Amino acid sequence: MEHHYDEPVYLISVVAKVLSIHPQTLRQYEREGLIEPSRTDGKIRLYSQRDI
Repeated sequence: MEHHYDEPVYLISVVAKVLSIHPQTLRQYEREGLIEPSRTDGKIRLYSQRDI
């Protein structure tokens, strides 16, 4: 399935680098319900500007 996004989305590694945090921290934030990244069909997290 092909996805079309209205805004840029970023992989967890990119977001972690930009924020200078470990990717596991982003996963923890997701478990705590602080962020809710979208996911590809392959379950890869995609973060929007709103998420970060």
